[in-house]
Amino acid sequence: MSDKKIVIGDKMIEAKLKEKSKILNISVEELIDRYIRRELWTDDYYVPPTYTREELYEMGRKAVEKDRKRGIPFKKHDFSKLINRWSDNSKE
Repeated sequence: MSDKKIVIGDKMIEAKLKEKSKILNISVEELIDRYIRRELWTDDYYVPPTYTREELYEMGRKAVEKDRKRGIPFKKHDFSKLINRWSDNSKE
């Protein structure tokens, strides 16, 4: 059996927050801030910025450069073997 004590009310919420913050190794205030930001995202209060195609391309290029500096090689994925794999016209 678990040695956790069941508490109802504000103390229960505080105990759960402390437990989760200990698991994530962050403060309770930071955990609450993350919860609030996530909820604002799901409640449509947060409007994400709109980026142009060039800005998105530049952000992707910078991410690839950052990965290269960290030693993560770039992979070119080849999906040609999946083309017509499940089609009725395939002759396999």
